Amino acid sequence: MLLHDARESCQAGAWPVGVQGAPLVDALTPGPSPGGRGENDHGIDGQHTMNQLLKAVVGVFSLLIVSGGAAAQERSVRPGINDSFRDPDVDEFVKRFEIESREVFVLRNEIVAACRIEPGMTVADIGAGTGLFTRLFAEAAGESGRVVAVDIAQKFLDHIAESSREAGLKNVETVLCSADATGLPPESVDVAFICDTYHHFEFPLKTMQSLRAALKPNGRVIVVDFRKVAGVSSDFVMGHVRAPQAVFESEIVQAGFLKSRDETELLKENYFVEFTASAMPGLQPLVYPVIAGYGGVVATPKTAVEPPRAGASVVFNVTAGDAPSGVNRGLERAALLLNLYGAAGRKASDVQLTVVLHGEATKAVLASEFYAARFQTESNPNLPLLESLYASGVQVLVCGQSLNRQGFPETAIAPNVKLSASALTAVINRQANGYSVIEVE
Repeated sequence: MLLHDARESCQAGAWPVGVQGAPLVDALTPGPSPGGRGENDHGIDGQHTMNQLLKAVVGVFSLLIVSGGAAAQERSVRPGINDSFRDPDVDEFVKRFEIESREVFVLRNEIVAACRIEPGMTVADIGAGTGLFTRLFAEAAGESGRVVAVDIAQKFLDHIAESSREAGLKNVETVLCSADATGLPPESVDVAFICDTYHHFEFPLKTMQSLRAALKPNGRVIVVDFRKVAGVSSDFVMGHVRAPQAVFESEIVQAGFLKSRDETELLKENYFVEFTASAMPGLQPLVYPVIAGYGGVVATPKTAVEPPRAGASVVFNVTAGDAPSGVNRGLERAALLLNLYGAAGRKASDVQLTVVLHGEATKAVLASEFYAARFQTESNPNLPLLESLYASGVQVLVCGQSLNRQGFPETAIAPNVKLSASALTAVINRQANGYSVIEVE
């Protein structure tokens, strides 16, 4: 099959057979050291006006950041780093990669074990190089699984195909990638492995976004790369590796991943970190110390400035309307604030919270029989959160004016929600009592 045909197959969602491929990732590069190629194989009105102004400024700023990030990916972050892999001397790279002086080679079996590969899984070895880990993964995945070696060098892929056949491994496939895309079909990979290769990515954001699309639900990405620490790492690493671990992790998070594991004791010269695709990316998993399941936060170090302070009083003025099947974002915001207090070691009682709902947010406080009849759902999805907020001392008020305008009687509101004369007076009264107002629109 021609390379052009193989690319079409990948784009159509089909797996190429044998040595062929489609575009993607950037591979690695040999370096001056024996570890070479990176080492893998690879007033309320005034408040409202100010909030609107801030939103506009933040929105424009965010747009500039996103646009700038996309534009930056049009240029390689390390031009030429992969030139030596375009036409590699495979035998020389075998000597360089598969050698006892290389940490990831010496600890290859421990690394594979830490990847938690199970029989039947599909594993993608990104920047597979000479296929050291490809063949090990093929054994771990078993006959019911498959391993896809991805690289920018066809000679490497040819070597992997041949060495796998010689080893009796029938579950190995290869994909020729480009500098900014893996060429893997959507939702096709359980585990993607990137060993001493990420620092060779010329277009890291595009490459990782491509890989994210290739992951199955609950799929994982494992990154092994050199520790770059001044005064500790070798001169080769300091000159060859583009950035330290923290920078690479931030790039991966930006591409839509959540850091889920860090094997800190496994390696010395390299690090081993795991990521999962997430709608809520980040370097740390979210915690829910006060309101379980809603408003997750990250526990910041004690050195972080402006921690939650005891004695604060806050009123959330909520007009935001969400899809009938979803949870109101104003209620979620209140949960988040309580969880921030909990993550800082404080109690829910250390802050006084009131949530005032009106306008499109009114429906969030309806009893299930009224909610289901109006919005054709089984129940009101906000009720569990309302119960948790009430149990944590949060006062939830609904505007009597909005309730009436939307055709709901006073008896339509859920238990533990109080009817206020109006949202306007409720917010003004809280302000008069020293409450800070947070708008959720």
